[in-house]
Amino acid sequence: MLEWLEISPELTVVATATGAFPHSTRALGSDPFQSPMEGKGTAETTHWLLEGAIAAAGRELRGASTVSASPRAPGVSAAYWAYRLAGYFQTTDATRRLLPIIARRFEEAERHPLATWAEQKINEEAGHEQLALRDLSELGYRGRALACAHAPPRAAAWVALFEQLAAAPDPVGCVGYAHALERLALLRGAAEVSEIEQCLPRGVNATRCLRVHSALGSDARHVRSNVTTTAGLCADERRAIARACYLTARIYFDPTLDDDFHSAQLEAKVLVFREHSRLSRRLSDDNPTPYSN
Repeated sequence: MLEWLEISPELTVVATATGAFPHSTRALGSDPFQSPMEGKGTAETTHWLLEGAIAAAGRELRGASTVSASPRAPGVSAAYWAYRLAGYFQTTDATRRLLPIIARRFEEAERHPLATWAEQKINEEAGHEQLALRDLSELGYRGRALACAHAPPRAAAWVALFEQLAAAPDPVGCVGYAHALERLALLRGAAEVSEIEQCLPRGVNATRCLRVHSALGSDARHVRSNVTTTAGLCADERRAIARACYLTARIYFDPTLDDDFHSAQLEAKVLVFREHSRLSRRLSDDNPTPYSN
C-alpha cells in the first residue's frame, strides 16, 4: 500500500510501509502520483507520510536529507532562554485557546474520532502554558508581559498558522500542526536540557516546559496517537493533515525566522525588561493591595 502528498506541481512525497521518498513529477508519460491518493491508510504508511512531509520541508529550507536538522540558535544565556520561553508560552497558550474550539467544531460535525483526538489533546496539554510562566518567573520575569513584548518570530509564525488552520472551513489540518510540533520536539533531548541548565543561575529550575516538550516528556506517545488517529481517516483528511504537517515543519526549518538575538540587541531589551519586572514586583511588595470586605 502507498500513500502520497503533492507538495508542489514538481514534487510528491510517497510513503510505503517502510519509508518515504520524494518523487519528481514526470513531464511526459503516465505518472501514478499525479492524482490525489484514494483509499484507506495504515499506521505504517501514514507514519511515513507524515515523516516524509516533515523531511520535505527540511530538504527544501535547510538542505537537510533527514528530519534531524534543527534551526540555528545563538549561544545559550539566561536572557536568551527567557526569550525562548516567551515563545513556548505563545504556542502553548494558543493551544489552550484553540483546542476547545476545534473540539467543539468536530463534535458538532459528528466527526467523532477527531473530536476524541481533540479532547484527548486538551487533557494532555492542560496547564502547559503555566509551565512556561513558572519558568519565566524563576528567571525573574513577568512572563505574560515578556511574551507580549518580545515574541520570537518562529513562535509567532506557528501561532498564526494554528489560528488559520483552526478557522478554516475544515480544521482537520490542526492534527498535522500538533503532530509536527510534537514530532520535532523529540529532537530535543537530555543533552540540550543539560546545556541550558548549565547556563542558568545556580538553583534556578527553568526547564520545566522544555522537559515536557522534548524527548524526555510524553511527546513520543502523543506522536503515535496522532498517527493512529490520522491513519483511520479518509484520504482527503490524511492529505490535509500531511500538508499542515509540512507547513508547520517549514516554519521550524525556515532560516528567515532564526532568532536575531544579538545583532538586534534583543538581549539588552530582554534584560531591561527583567529589571522592570523586578522593580514592578518590589513596588507591589512595598504597596500591597489594601484588604477590603
